[in-house]
Amino acid sequence: MNIFLRIGIYLLLIWVILEVIKILLGKNSHYNLETDIKKKPDLAILIPTRNEANVIEDLLKSIFKQTYPVKKENIYIIVESNNDKTVKIAKEYGVNVFVRKQLDLKTKGYALKELIEDLDKKKKYYDLYFIFDADNVLDKDFIKQMIYKYKEGYTIATGYRALKNIDNEISVSAWLTFLLVNEYRNLNCRKHLSNMLFSGTGFYLHGNLIRKWHTFPFHSLTEDYECSIYAVLNEIATTYNPKAIFYDTQPNNYKVSIKQRSRWIKGYMTNWFKNIITLFINSFKRKVNKRSNFEFALGIIPGILFVGGSFFILIGFTKNIIISLLILYFLTVLMTFILLLKEPNLKISKNLFIKTIFYHPIFLLSYLHAFVIFLFKKDLGWDIISHK
Repeated sequence: MNIFLRIGIYLLLIWVILEVIKILLGKNSHYNLETDIKKKPDLAILIPTRNEANVIEDLLKSIFKQTYPVKKENIYIIVESNNDKTVKIAKEYGVNVFVRKQLDLKTKGYALKELIEDLDKKKKYYDLYFIFDADNVLDKDFIKQMIYKYKEGYTIATGYRALKNIDNEISVSAWLTFLLVNEYRNLNCRKHLSNMLFSGTGFYLHGNLIRKWHTFPFHSLTEDYECSIYAVLNEIATTYNPKAIFYDTQPNNYKVSIKQRSRWIKGYMTNWFKNIITLFINSFKRKVNKRSNFEFALGIIPGILFVGGSFFILIGFTKNIIISLLILYFLTVLMTFILLLKEPNLKISKNLFIKTIFYHPIFLLSYLHAFVIFLFKKDLGWDIISHK
């Protein structure tokens, strides 16, 4: 047996062992569901923005078309300046505008922190807090579907992230990442009563959390992942509702996509290293949801082991790195083909379908490019991404 085949088998064996441990730890998984449930919860919608006049109106229109009514006085748009054209549109729709003061603190989490602390000082509280990005658009039943999860007792819930801008193979490939997170990772976790991984926007927080915090405590470049880990460590019940659909914009050029993903990698690595030891200890110490702690402690390690193991086995059999890469490439093409074929919420042309299945493996490989930028570029921050 050659060295490559041996390495591949060892990596896949470790992957199998970790999967078995995960199953064993999940035997007694359960959620601590909320009991403080209102028949008609009063909800707030929080929208952090920076020069989003091009897209904010579409979001507001979709909010006011919801089958679960939303009061305009409960909608809060966060801006950094009164000169932002977003302010004029917000006032036309009669919603609240909150102007930030601490502009040296530059993440979405800090924007939410300022607003929530201001509401806390004014003693204005809600049963649910929804968080959206300005470029989102909601399906008319989005909030109604999320209310179902609130009434089931879930403290935090997220919805299905559909693609708003079907521009090219780059935006579709970027969206496929969220499809994999929600429809495969989160649905599987929900089945095993394990915690969700939140991605950016389109989720709610139970009002009891805000009353407990008196703020928004997640300020890293990936406040969504930070919040996900917090929920695991604090045994908070989280879920995913694929029937609650909202639309989101994805980058449609490579440069912006790489910039965005390198920022995500920085936020992910920062939060993962900060919590990995506690998560591993909890995996074998906690009584509630050991599996969730173990899954979050492992992070992307199982994926690396599986792909790496498969690649080394291919090299072992073919004895040629280029041929192995081509086989791996076409296997990913096949995976992408199946993903797109099965997905009813994405309507794309045959031409774009073909372009995407052949480009998506390259998009996944480009995470290595984003990782290199993370390693060597120190000034990654919450940069403005233009939405049209």
